[in-house]
Amino acid sequence: MNDRQLTFYRREHVGFVFQFYNLMPSLTARENVELVTEIARDPLDADTALALVGLKERMDHFPSQLSGGEQQRVAIARAVAKQPSVLFCDEPTGALDSKTGRAVLRVLKDVNEQLGATVLIVTHAAATAAMANRVIHFADGGIRDIEVHEHPVSPEEVEW
Repeated sequence: MNDRQLTFYRREHVGFVFQFYNLMPSLTARENVELVTEIARDPLDADTALALVGLKERMDHFPSQLSGGEQQRVAIARAVAKQPSVLFCDEPTGALDSKTGRAVLRVLKDVNEQLGATVLIVTHAAATAAMANRVIHFADGGIRDIEVHEHPVSPEEVEW
């Protein structure tokens, strides 16, 4: 694909969840999610996306009024609002405590099951791998090995 085609593909089919949330501080949770719904072809409405991540009651709060876990869930809601077929997550639990981290992993698992999105998590937290169907280990710029889990654990069972 050329650059234009790649841009179109990412816009239409890929969601991104960043390690440091990248929320607009002057916008509410709802408004942060609405940013994506304005450019997506067939988006979830912002209220539905925020309800999916358990933030129905916090929609009108600004990022500074939300905990780190809540901010991360807003970032996930923003990414899933466009109903991507692929969701890339960069260290989605990196700055979170174990309880909040497991809650975020639960949201990602729910997104996978309810929206049918393929969720790719890039992480140094090796224990997170236990909940994955497939784990790809990278080293020195290449694939070192691939594990397939017949019976992944639930997010609540992930060791921290």
